[in-house]
Amino acid sequence: MPSFTRTLLALAISPIAVLGHGHVRDVIVNGVTYPGYERYENQDLSKVVGWPFTTEDEGPVPVSSLNDPDIICHQGATNAKASVPLNAGDEITIRRFNEIGGFEHPGPELHYLAPCGDEGCDKVDKTKLEFFKFYELGLVKAGEADDPEWDTQRWATTEVHKHVYAEGDGFIDTFNVTIPKNIKPGPYVLRHELFGLHMADQGKAEFYPQCINLVINGSGTESPKGTPATEFYKNSDPGIDIDIWLNLKSYEIPGPALWTPQANGMQSKRHARNFVY
Repeated sequence: MPSFTRTLLALAISPIAVLGHGHVRDVIVNGVTYPGYERYENQDLSKVVGWPFTTEDEGPVPVSSLNDPDIICHQGATNAKASVPLNAGDEITIRRFNEIGGFEHPGPELHYLAPCGDEGCDKVDKTKLEFFKFYELGLVKAGEADDPEWDTQRWATTEVHKHVYAEGDGFIDTFNVTIPKNIKPGPYVLRHELFGLHMADQGKAEFYPQCINLVINGSGTESPKGTPATEFYKNSDPGIDIDIWLNLKSYEIPGPALWTPQANGMQSKRHARNFVY
């Protein structure tokens, strides 16, 4: 029998469906703010660090496009012209804007890096980028789905969303991630991604990737092996083909192995796939 929550979701699917739509408004590093791509603003694109994309409603990449170039940096994404300068080990604050109420969808948060090489991130062919995953967080607390509170069943995205705040004509959700300290310096694309799993039980998991150009400074030497984003996911992956509207016990985070630094004897390894944080 469908749960009461699932029934309410079905009745209100139109307004709920847009609660994840949005974009990276800006990123902050060491107190300096760098602009993301704002579709409806008259921007100087030579200063924008977020990759422009073409989705008019700023909605998700659908599950049907998991092997298409749209999954790399969002639909129709093109290279950003500017880059964020930072040091390996610095923390990046990513601010996502949404007009409706912020990113309210349950799901994981993932971060990837791909070196751009001598071509530079403003010119690199996105289909040639090979990303390694350096951060992932999925199901924070197992339990019964309890939208809209998300206290019994907790996700990376719903925990962040509890600190949403109003700004201008919309709302901001803030995500923080630290660049690995021992990464080889150079130009990189940071791929920031959130999932919406609220309709995954209907075969409609949603993907919200955004790309940001970085220039990483430092003395690190590690160059982790990457994977093209078009090879990250399959619609049959347990973390994509899933029903979260029940008493969920665990969650397998999709995608390639989580890379970990070699410092202190640690090496790249696959994350504990059924681990509940």
